[in-house]
Amino acid sequence: MAKTYMVLDSYTFTANPSACTIPMAAKRASTVDTFGGVAYFSWGTVLPGQIVVLGWKLMPVAMFSTLVTKFDADAQVVFAPGTGTTYNVEMLDLKGKWFMHQTVADAVWRTDVELALVIISEV
Repeated sequence: MAKTYMVLDSYTFTANPSACTIPMAAKRASTVDTFGGVAYFSWGTVLPGQIVVLGWKLMPVAMFSTLVTKFDADAQVVFAPGTGTTYNVEMLDLKGKWFMHQTVADAVWRTDVELALVIISEV
């Protein structure tokens, strides 16, 4: 079976993340203390506003640079995690560290990369 790679906007990742939050709806609820107990309010589960964090132990610098360009564009993009469902998302945060020890196969890498996406809607 062929490996499925995640897609962000028009860019197909060259390496899938080693860790990824599952995109799923969360319950929106609130409680208020009252004189005799508690009042509970629930609006059910919603997907918009949920944060998906993708993490890589190592990432090629070319991939990191592409993500930086998309992050700097500050635009809503489509995220396809390879599960059959796609999402409209905004990129909230992108961070990583220099991999300073040595190059691997003449390539430069970033380490401990995290990309945070907020789900706006399901496509």
